Amino acid sequence: MVGLALYVLNRFVVKPNLHHYSPFFHGHFDDSLTVPVALPLFLFVYRLIGFRPDDEPPRWWEVALHLVVWIVFFKVSGPAIFHHGVADPIDSWCMTAGGLVSLLFWQAWAWRRRAEMNLRHH
Repeated sequence: MVGLALYVLNRFVVKPNLHHYSPFFHGHFDDSLTVPVALPLFLFVYRLIGFRPDDEPPRWWEVALHLVVWIVFFKVSGPAIFHHGVADPIDSWCMTAGGLVSLLFWQAWAWRRRAEMNLRHH
């Protein structure tokens, strides 16, 4: 939800009010939000159709797998096949950075939740 709120804020408040072009806010910031916004939706659907056994936070391999697929599709094959978009390696690094930050946040949240549950049981 935080990632989605940041995307909406950037799209409707920051970009329209910047007086000069900013590569970060006009392009790279949205790429860094790909994992925190899209991955939870994919994992929710996987859970509904039985591909995912639980509602735990994303595991490292789930983040890595989706990053690889999205980078290949959006930044490699997409521009080559559909002739739309740009194969910018900086975008791939931004997607990866956003994925790593999200993974750290999700794992810290899960660790804290487990610690609270352990305290309740003792």
